[in-house]
Amino acid sequence: MDLIYVPIPCVCGGRITSKIKDTETYEVSIYKSPMGAFSGPIYASVIYSPGMDGNYKQGDYVQVLVTFTYGSDGKYRDTHPGTANYILGLFNERSIANIKMENPLSQTDRDRVIFKNKFSQAGFSASDSGEALITSGAMHILLKAFGYGTNADECHIVAQNHHRIVGNAPPYLSREHFGMFAGNSDTDKVSKVSDDDYYINYRRFTTQTLSPECWVSTCEGAFSPWVGANNAADFIEIGKEVLFSKIINHGNLRVTVEMGEPGNSFINFRVDEVLVCEKTITNRATPATLTNQFNLKISDKGVVELYAAGKGTAKTAGFKFSITKDGDTEIHSSGKITLTHGDSDNSINSIILDPKKGIDITAKNGFRVNGIPLVNKKYLDWMLKYQASLCQTIAMGSPAPISPMALPSLIRGVNSSNTAGGFSTINVGSPASGIIKNIDIFSSV
Repeated sequence: MDLIYVPIPCVCGGRITSKIKDTETYEVSIYKSPMGAFSGPIYASVIYSPGMDGNYKQGDYVQVLVTFTYGSDGKYRDTHPGTANYILGLFNERSIANIKMENPLSQTDRDRVIFKNKFSQAGFSASDSGEALITSGAMHILLKAFGYGTNADECHIVAQNHHRIVGNAPPYLSREHFGMFAGNSDTDKVSKVSDDDYYINYRRFTTQTLSPECWVSTCEGAFSPWVGANNAADFIEIGKEVLFSKIINHGNLRVTVEMGEPGNSFINFRVDEVLVCEKTITNRATPATLTNQFNLKISDKGVVELYAAGKGTAKTAGFKFSITKDGDTEIHSSGKITLTHGDSDNSINSIILDPKKGIDITAKNGFRVNGIPLVNKKYLDWMLKYQASLCQTIAMGSPAPISPMALPSLIRGVNSSNTAGGFSTINVGSPASGIIKNIDIFSSV
């Protein structure tokens, strides 16, 4: 039998994130609906005539009428296409206890007041000294005022998993978790037989604004980074075995730092371009393109690989620097390579490798091989100039001296420096400054 779908209006809980300029339309983040929290905002207008611009502002909690597509199988499929969404009005979530409590389960015991459930034994106690204890099974929170040393004004928490929501912005754009993952089902729990099967980690995720476009994620002592919705809060799986990871996503750029992965990526630092905006991805973060712009890897054996000047979406870069475990070094560059002692030493000492113009070596104080200066082109020019009159003709079989015409310039060329027309690379110039400039200025102001 074919499924039949009908539109069903439902009242949902939402929060206003912004107002569309010059319209009566608001951007609303839905965090409570028959289909759970929405991955992105919806657009709604107010339906109650007095509730215009002055009554609503960013951050307000509102009730929103949203029409869903409901199937004959008893499941909601999606929001119904072509229907409008309406804000019904402001509201506040119901508090835990909004009336004064006169509970018969509370009692006074010596120096404290106790509130306890007689079945679960979960409860709360407050002493005359200011000590407060909240307990439920194997978990408890102890608050103690005063005291000494590290126990002064103490908050002591014992639990398997600690979750802290930083802020009050459903669907919780800021979160912190430290704890142990013992399985997500009874079958999973039974399958864990050794200590290595229990994962313990500390992870944080926070957005810089209510928009998920810019965020920071950290994970310490765990297998997989917590990249927002990419890794559920109640589940941990083995991804990369890293000891520490930090991801900073800002618009289309993402910086990733990973440390502790065995092998070539023991330390991995890279800058990627996120080609698809975060807002368009449902329930997960956009995968970045590896080595798209910059990538540095250091292995646990000391092997180094550096890629930079990436301009494409594949594993391509304009520069590569590598050091093997034996100390062998390789440098590759698609552009010009310049080696100097400082930013202004090109005219004193430098080697420039240009893929278009060739190789230029500047050595004002001489260029030597095995300690011996080399002969330069000026000597060849001298030979060429006096090729027809280099030697003076005398008797057959006798030594032929250099012609008096060529001899003075030979002596002068041998005894002169390169800049004075000499024949070798010997020179006398000012020493290189050795200054390497860094124009970056950091300030905490």
